Amino acid sequence: MPRVGRHPLKKVTGLKFDYKPQQVTISTIVHIPTLDGYWAESLDVCKLFIQSLYANTSLPFDLMVFDNGSCEEVQDYLLGLRQDGRIQYLILSEHNLKKLGALSFLLSAAPGEYVAYADSDVYFFPGWLETSLKVLEAFPESGKVTALPIVGGDVTKITPKIYEAAVKDPSIMVETGLLVPDQYVQAHQLSIGKDLTTFMSSHPDRKDAAFSRNGIRAYYSTADFQFTITRWAAQAVLPLQVEHPREYFDPIYSPVLEIRLAQKGIWQLSTPEYLVHHMGNRVPDLRAELPWLDAIPDLETTSAPHPADKSTGKKNQILGNRLVRQALKRVNSLSYRLLYED
Repeated sequence: MPRVGRHPLKKVTGLKFDYKPQQVTISTIVHIPTLDGYWAESLDVCKLFIQSLYANTSLPFDLMVFDNGSCEEVQDYLLGLRQDGRIQYLILSEHNLKKLGALSFLLSAAPGEYVAYADSDVYFFPGWLETSLKVLEAFPESGKVTALPIVGGDVTKITPKIYEAAVKDPSIMVETGLLVPDQYVQAHQLSIGKDLTTFMSSHPDRKDAAFSRNGIRAYYSTADFQFTITRWAAQAVLPLQVEHPREYFDPIYSPVLEIRLAQKGIWQLSTPEYLVHHMGNRVPDLRAELPWLDAIPDLETTSAPHPADKSTGKKNQILGNRLVRQALKRVNSLSYRLLYED
């Protein structure tokens, strides 16, 4: 309630306050404290994240970004994207909440019925979101789907009750064995600085599992660097907190989300195709890491966030300037007062 005058919006007629968030909120966490050393190419990687997201996501979405204490140049880049309408929700945190704290915030605040999370070093390929949603629809027991299969040891032993439930379900066909193509395994291993030979020798007990229902196939697989989760599944496990020393895996991220979902009996699956790629802290050679793909785009980190729009590159450079943004804000505030205030 105002002390003086009347709230300007109460005097304006004809305004429409009918904004509705998109069904899917795509979210990410950015932490680039410097552009030197380990993080020397991280901003370029983040730009590729944005470019591939907009180039290869055909369904409507809102983008929510949590900046986890990045340097000024990175924050200016994100603010430019916000001004350009690429980011719908931008949170600039003074403190680094680490991945678990920031992820808990995003899953709590995201307005969509689905939250598609990805670390800011992920590269997207066409169909990643559509296929993820199809798996969630075909398997309502699942609450979380990753857009590429991750293999390891005998996955049937990770959460045996869930695997046994799938086997007993007459509507599901279950396959086991070395099912995930070697080229997928090799690509992901290369993205984390390893190779297929080393991986295979260190996992002699590897056993993949695939579930099929109504023509939709999915692997019994999960990952934390990229996934799409339903609102109901996220609400079932929030807040994400380490409750026991055995859950503390490392200072950056402990897989509390995955642990809580398993405890609740919520399935975690993956798409059958390789639809996202981990880049890490260096711009990758996609042609070398993903040789089976028919069309590999040229990675141009200096181009606009949306490759299809050639005009936005210069626009982002202008809006990315802090003095320009401050001037625009002053003009906007003055215009608002002239139009609506006494």
